[in-house]
Amino acid sequence: MKKTKWLLVIFVVLSVFMLAGCSGSNDSDKSDESQTGAEKSATLDENLSGAALLSSLNFSYPNSLKMTTTTSVAGSFDTTSTTYTKNDNFRMEMEMPDVGKQITIYNAAEGMTYQYTEGQTTGFSFKDQETTTDLGDLNLDEGVTSIDDIADVFPENVVARVETLNGEKVIYIETSENDGQNGTIDTRMWFSTRYGVPLKTEILSNGTLTMSSVVTDISDGDIADSQFTPPSNVVFTDYSSMNMDDLSNLTDITDIPEP
Repeated sequence: MKKTKWLLVIFVVLSVFMLAGCSGSNDSDKSDESQTGAEKSATLDENLSGAALLSSLNFSYPNSLKMTTTTSVAGSFDTTSTTYTKNDNFRMEMEMPDVGKQITIYNAAEGMTYQYTEGQTTGFSFKDQETTTDLGDLNLDEGVTSIDDIADVFPENVVARVETLNGEKVIYIETSENDGQNGTIDTRMWFSTRYGVPLKTEILSNGTLTMSSVVTDISDGDIADSQFTPPSNVVFTDYSSMNMDDLSNLTDITDIPEP
């Protein structure tokens, strides 16, 4: 998915790495096995650790992936989301407290993002365009965090090793960063060696757990193209002409002014 979809920026701020999926992987990294839906795995050398382990991995990513994730934000709210990715198409259904089910669709062929609340007859849309919003070096603005991203940003001090999570071999990755203003931010991720996405994520601020997410269901079966088509009974207002940096500061559809 492209960095130009500001709404996904908002959701990433809320759920951090919850949106991780195959759509952010490089096509050159996909093997013939991933194209045919065959079993996917990573080449593992359990004797390696740190950046050496990360650089040795050779993931094959599925073309289609469905993933349900539960996210907890300390002192704020818990939410469940289901994401669907197929090639460069994306759909997310997120249960938001006091709001309902927020649905976001990115249709790659159209280059359009659609957002609406289930049960409502109006929503909004916007077309791909560049934005200067800076969300750091981990490509959070793309809604995807990959092992390659982490290895590039933390080449020296990344902690990485092979572990087992719920009976599956995973790559445990831990990074630490001090921004000088908010203190130390530690990120812990358990990447699936089959799907190449985090199955569990924890974010700690100055040693206190502030956010966690756990994948409760994941599958790589085919996904119908209709999942990435906006519903015909919802009227979408196009906000493509508005400044994306201004829109990225909005968190509720009711905050959006008339175009």
